[in-house]
Amino acid sequence: MERYARVFFLPLFLFLCCFSFFFVYGLAANSSQLVPVQRDIMTNLSKSLPTSQTIGVWNTMKDPCRWVGVTCSPPPSSVVTALALSGFGLSANSSLVARFFDLLCRLHDLKSLDLSLNFLTTIPSSFFSSNCSGLSGLESLNLSHNVFTGPLPSFSGFGALQSLDLSYNSLYGPLDSGLEKLTRLKLLNLSGNFFHATIPARVGGATAPSLEVLVLSAARLHGEIPERIFDCENLTLLDLSQNNLTGSIPDGIERLSKLEVLLLSSNNLTGIIPTSLATIKTLSQFTANENHFSGSIPRGITTHVSVLDLSNNSLTAEIPSDLLSPPNLEFVDLSSNLLEGPIPGNWSQSRLYLLRLGGNKLNGSIPSTIGKLSSLTHLELNDNVLGGEISSGLGNCKNLMLLDLSSNQLQGHLTKELGYLEQLVVLGLQNNSLTGEIPDELLKFRYLSTLDLSQNLLAGEIPQAISNLKELSVLNLQSNSFYGSIPDSISSFENLTELQLANNNLSGTVPRMPGSLMTALNLGSNLFNGHIPSYLGDLSQLEILDLSNNKFSGEVPTSLTTIQSLIELDLSDNLLSGVLPNFPSFVRVITTGNKDLIISNSSPNTNTTSSNTETKKKIADVFVMIEAFIGGFIVSILVAVVIQKFLNRGKSNHQNARRHALHSNRPFPENSIERLRRFQHWQYARNLSLR
Repeated sequence: MERYARVFFLPLFLFLCCFSFFFVYGLAANSSQLVPVQRDIMTNLSKSLPTSQTIGVWNTMKDPCRWVGVTCSPPPSSVVTALALSGFGLSANSSLVARFFDLLCRLHDLKSLDLSLNFLTTIPSSFFSSNCSGLSGLESLNLSHNVFTGPLPSFSGFGALQSLDLSYNSLYGPLDSGLEKLTRLKLLNLSGNFFHATIPARVGGATAPSLEVLVLSAARLHGEIPERIFDCENLTLLDLSQNNLTGSIPDGIERLSKLEVLLLSSNNLTGIIPTSLATIKTLSQFTANENHFSGSIPRGITTHVSVLDLSNNSLTAEIPSDLLSPPNLEFVDLSSNLLEGPIPGNWSQSRLYLLRLGGNKLNGSIPSTIGKLSSLTHLELNDNVLGGEISSGLGNCKNLMLLDLSSNQLQGHLTKELGYLEQLVVLGLQNNSLTGEIPDELLKFRYLSTLDLSQNLLAGEIPQAISNLKELSVLNLQSNSFYGSIPDSISSFENLTELQLANNNLSGTVPRMPGSLMTALNLGSNLFNGHIPSYLGDLSQLEILDLSNNKFSGEVPTSLTTIQSLIELDLSDNLLSGVLPNFPSFVRVITTGNKDLIISNSSPNTNTTSSNTETKKKIADVFVMIEAFIGGFIVSILVAVVIQKFLNRGKSNHQNARRHALHSNRPFPENSIERLRRFQHWQYARNLSLR
């Protein structure tokens, strides 16, 4: 009997528990947790929002503590402690703005107010004054990404403020006005404004002794970095990037013993990189790229740093032998400097995933120990004076996605070990002295998007297996010694947008091309013959078609006129004949060097020296008419020239006509790697504010 009682009462007990829970929860949901005064304020606030986007959301629930963006203290006597109205569509054009901010001032327990990502242009001046005494306890204020204009407000009523974000507005004027009373600030972000001012010394120092995060990037600041800014000894993040700051980094930066992130990029700073930076043990990120720093890179600067960007400066001397060896190093960009000497090869197993040393004067060979960098995903050694063969050690960098060794003096064959780089997306080896054929190992990449082998000494036929590179979008083999015909498999590419095969010894007829071609198809300066295939007109997205300096004959197919995206067509120096079809006016057609090609008068956009008989006769008649007129004039000029040459003792200047080279070599496609210029310092800063 007891057993059956358990079976009967247990489900009943569970039902009553669930019913009680949902009953109590329903009561709580329909009764406000807020104290009556604040409940009334929030009710009025919902009716005064200067937007129509969120009123419905705020009216759907009776308890304001459950409204979107509202945070309250625990019950029973709850008060509103935070309002996050970011992206609510708040607009200053509404007549409700003054009422809205007046109500905010009555939320005496509010600690955090976020009005970012709205369309506010002005805030009533009373909000920032002592009249808004209700917000005297506010600790965090975020007004970023609005359209505020004018100078900085006074903030006289916000003495407890610890975090202030006014970034990405249209504020202007001096930075020291209005901030002098914010003595408890830990975080200040004024980036993305139009101050056109200098950095005042009292942004730091006694004005804000507790300041931990100072972000003044892209704020149109000029002048020098004040030394007193280093009095803020609690600073962990200092961002002065993207301004017009001049002068050098002041002495005393080592006083910032807690500094973790220092961003000085995109200014006009000069002088040397201080050696004292190496003594800041907490420093993990240092970027000073796009300045005018000179001198050598200090030794030990990467002992603690994980991210170092000194690119686009005027740094000289050799790379310190210890710079690339620290195990915590992740990102190094020293590109576009005047560095010389060999690449240090004493690196250990590290976290380094990006190494950019391009655009310097580095010499020697690529160290064989580079294979130890197993985490490397981006390696750029382009535009140096590196010689020798491509290091087989690169084959051990199996996480490489981008490898750029272009514009060096590399020799030898394409090493088969490159085929081990299964993750490769971009391979740039152009403008070297590489020889031999394309090995089969380089035709197995699953993700390769750009392959540039141009301007080398490569030979042999283009392999049929090149179509195995299914993801290829740019293929550049121009200015080599490839021969034979273009493989028919070329048409199977589905993503190819640019094909550069100019300046080789390719022959035969042109096969069908992939319909995905968009940027360019360059077959100039080869040995192709026969008629121009009409199916080239199927390349509806193509912008540039270069068939120049070959042996094409016959008429120009009218199908080429249907390529709607075409802006340039080069047919020069062939054996073409017949009448040139009429192309749209926006297409530049080059036909020089085709003596039997007839150009109609309706082709004003055509650059030609056609030998049309009638045209030639008219030109000849003109020359006969003017010959007699200018004959005597030329003789007199020659006499004058002889006299002048004698007076100048044989000194003369000769000007040689230059013909624009249509087949100029295209540079390596723009790097697909977006530089690590800006870090997620705001997320970092927010974490600091929550400490």
